[in-house]
Amino acid sequence: MAAGGMTSLQREEHHLSELRIVLLGWRCAGKSSAGNTILGREEFVSGIRTAQCVKRQGEVAGRQLTVIDTPGWCHMSVKDTSELDKQEITRSVSLCSPGPYTLLLVTDMSTSVREMERRSVEEHLELLSGRVWRHTIVLFTKGDWLGDTTIEQHIEAEGKALQWLVEKCGNRYHVLNNKNRADGTQVRELLEKIEEMVAGHGGCHYEMDRMLLQEVEEKRRAVEERAKQRLMKVQEQRNVLRALFKEEHHLSELRIVLLGWRYAGKSSAGNTILGREEFESGIRTAQCVKRQDEVAGRQVTVIDTPGWWRNYSAKDTPELDKQEIVCSVSLCPPGPHALFLVIDVSSSFTETYGRAVEEHLELLSERVWRHTIVLFTMGDWLGDTTIEQHIETEGKALQWLVEKCGNKYHVINNEKRADVTQVTELLEKIEEMVAGHGGCHYEMDRMLLQEVEEKRRAVEERAKQRLMKVQEQRKILRALFKGEEHCLSELRIVLLGGRCAGKSSAGNTILGREEFESGIRTAQCVKRQGEVAGRQLTVIDTPGWWRNHTVKSTSELDKQEIVRSVSLCPPGPHALFLVINVSSSFTETYRRAVEEHLELLSERVWRHTIVLFTSGDWLGDTTIEQHIEAEGKALQWLVEKCGNRYHVLNNENRGDGTQVTELLEKIEEMVAGHGGCHYEMDRMLLQEVEEKRRAVEERVKQRLMKVQEQRKSLKYLSELRIVLLGGRCAGKSSAGNTILGREEFESGRTAQCVKRQGEVAGRQITVIDTPGWWTDYSVRDSPELDKQEIVRSVSLCPPGPHTLFLVINVSSSFTGGHRRSVEEHLELLSERVWRHTIVLFTRGDWLGDTTIEQHIEAEGKALQWLVEKCGNRYHVLNNENRGDGTQVTELLEKIEEMVARNRGGYFTIEEIREGSELSLIKKLEEEWRRREEELIERMSKLVVDSETEGSTLPVRKRRGSMECPPSLSGGTPAPSEAGSSVWDAELAHERVRGKVSWWLRKNQPESSASSGYRTGSSVLSETGMSDQMRPEEDSDADTLEGDTN
Repeated sequence: MAAGGMTSLQREEHHLSELRIVLLGWRCAGKSSAGNTILGREEFVSGIRTAQCVKRQGEVAGRQLTVIDTPGWCHMSVKDTSELDKQEITRSVSLCSPGPYTLLLVTDMSTSVREMERRSVEEHLELLSGRVWRHTIVLFTKGDWLGDTTIEQHIEAEGKALQWLVEKCGNRYHVLNNKNRADGTQVRELLEKIEEMVAGHGGCHYEMDRMLLQEVEEKRRAVEERAKQRLMKVQEQRNVLRALFKEEHHLSELRIVLLGWRYAGKSSAGNTILGREEFESGIRTAQCVKRQDEVAGRQVTVIDTPGWWRNYSAKDTPELDKQEIVCSVSLCPPGPHALFLVIDVSSSFTETYGRAVEEHLELLSERVWRHTIVLFTMGDWLGDTTIEQHIETEGKALQWLVEKCGNKYHVINNEKRADVTQVTELLEKIEEMVAGHGGCHYEMDRMLLQEVEEKRRAVEERAKQRLMKVQEQRKILRALFKGEEHCLSELRIVLLGGRCAGKSSAGNTILGREEFESGIRTAQCVKRQGEVAGRQLTVIDTPGWWRNHTVKSTSELDKQEIVRSVSLCPPGPHALFLVINVSSSFTETYRRAVEEHLELLSERVWRHTIVLFTSGDWLGDTTIEQHIEAEGKALQWLVEKCGNRYHVLNNENRGDGTQVTELLEKIEEMVAGHGGCHYEMDRMLLQEVEEKRRAVEERVKQRLMKVQEQRKSLKYLSELRIVLLGGRCAGKSSAGNTILGREEFESGRTAQCVKRQGEVAGRQITVIDTPGWWTDYSVRDSPELDKQEIVRSVSLCPPGPHTLFLVINVSSSFTGGHRRSVEEHLELLSERVWRHTIVLFTRGDWLGDTTIEQHIEAEGKALQWLVEKCGNRYHVLNNENRGDGTQVTELLEKIEEMVARNRGGYFTIEEIREGSELSLIKKLEEEWRRREEELIERMSKLVVDSETEGSTLPVRKRRGSMECPPSLSGGTPAPSEAGSSVWDAELAHERVRGKVSWWLRKNQPESSASSGYRTGSSVLSETGMSDQMRPEEDSDADTLEGDTN
């Protein structure tokens, strides 16, 4: 608790006879156990999932206590938490009306609180609104874990994530030892802390958001109604099928295939169905597995299949996994009676997961849906909630899936295998479905299976050939070894590859200990050393690139780091490992990205490169050669470009030292093949990079001085209005959430403007999110509705925004094309918009130790132009580190400084109108000049042509026509001159052109502005001009002038 307690007199005054408490926290944090400790008896069931809120009461230390236990969440984002759990958390505060005095955020001290857990807590608590923090106390459980360590020492040692959490709760915290309930003082002290907090709030409890609760209740009622309708529909459907059911439809044999994503619980479901441990749970199923047994009087065959990553499109799934899915149906001939699509109910089911399911199932053909049943696992997660309520609550994606499977679904609780009725009922549902199909099973597509089988045989053959080729190659290289001379005492290695390929983890496996930080971005090269298998190893980890990005899309600093990496282990690396993750497909796009990034180091790099495959456990019994051959030409090209040098690491099995020893031997063989040579650095290239870096450093200092000079005026504003603009995937919505301090904007495509408000750092903030544009699109390629939304955005925060944030993602390069796109889209709001714009860089974590000024200077002229166009106003946000409140506070101060420089002004709608009018004037002026030039050119040509041909044709002078000079060429030449080759036609043309221009201006109608504005109707047409100016033939001699007869 914060320092400075209350006196006994003050405590007496604020002693409450009733206390209402809500327990919040993630799963297994100890909420139920804490509730029992507080109430002094076993009221909540510990050790099982709390699926719905539970309310218990009792008298403790002279106070009437009400305690509400709530469903816990997993350590994941709020968007991955099921809809019903989120509704229960919101509803919890209404179960102890008029509202709880405190919310206890239960945290288990035996596990670390990292940034991921902190974000998860923040997102889940703010389901109850941003005000919740004022009433929250952090309740640490497992106090016995501390021993002699104080809770303060624990908080400080844990780091920023936990410190942020404690400070966000106003430094209110307490420790409970649930193992020592006999110690009543720990509970009494907790109750006193609650009373002190309430006293600080003037006796107020947490006020529920009535509108929010009403909305949740309405949703719940609607769900109840739809759930009843769905259940009735399913029961009616089953009745119809049972009517078709005759004794012959009771099947003595059932064939089942399990499909689904990784961690959905397929293997565990298979074990539940068969009634014993037949499939290995908790490890990857790399190849199909077939198991059989007798269940409820039926011979049951179950096929388990490889799972896919649930957010992966089918094209990102490795080829061998797709082949296994297709072949699965052939392992239970003549075909399965049912395919179970296994879905875990403990997490949300999104549109992305729905698309992944659809694409993977349709590898088996569109007909597969008729034979598919959705099998929900983790049934214990539901508690008293029916599966129909879950389906209706989760939303359209899950509802679509269930209906696509003809409303056929079932729930299994794998934790409760003793309940055989859940399996018996499932088998009956299969029989009903089969009866509805007239006794038919799923018919395999013979052509498709034959095609897959042919591919597999071809892969097997090519894999053998590749392995023989590699073994032959290694034999030749070993023959070059002369005694011990090629066994190197020192090895220098550089790790290269795309993001999430597993470079850092591979580095740790090679060195045999945790030297590189896994799971976070490597922004600058990192060098680590150690002794391994009798050799002194130096390993350099480098920044990864987005695997579908070309090199021109990679930021300049990342490219410089890749080039510089080879200089960090002088005189140069013996090997460069190109790290590739085998758990996802390797496409032509990824191949091109690899090629371009490696060749930043020169074409010679390939001779020293080995492909290092990670996630070796993913392969199972598949050899790496089979994987290479199955994946196709892109991966085969890469392996051959590296001289057929490759190796597989399983970073999950570091205990197997042979995989590293063999890798080091492969390096030595390669070096022997190069006559003992390492990779020679391109000195000129390195020098060029170093010069660029020094120039960047110098410009960085100058920019910083300029910005600091600028930031001298500050006027505090109680209200700030902000509009977010930028390209698609720039991070606008995420930036909006970081600014407001909670999840207000949905990530994904923003199709219409969205307005959200909140109080931040003592200011009332309004944020408008807008549709993004494709970063390489011209404004004319953006849809009209998007452009209208961008213009409309400034009217949604009247009288106008104080600032417009131009959101730029620092993880990608910023090119001239991107600059033009930004310029065109911003100037939809007029040229004046730049005076009110700040460049807001997102993905600050990508920079690592690089300053934003270094990034700006390194990226080049396009980004520098943009920053300067915005008056050198810029800021960096790390949306992954929302716990750092200073980044938002500083941003708000920068807005206030800008507003002060603009003399308190904000951007108004009138500025758009004025800007649009100016833009129209500008366009009309340009149009006038274009037409004028065209007319001058054509008339000059007409007159010159006439005179050079020696024409003496008369010209009619019309009444009311504009005065026409008797000769535009400065006097008609004599016949002899006109026909002479001496006459300078070019000079005559220039002279005529000047006079036509003078004539046009002299005869311009007076009503037209000199600028050409609003002259569209008064500008002479070419035809009108010609009619007035051209020489004419006419038979009326009385009206002729200049008649030579």
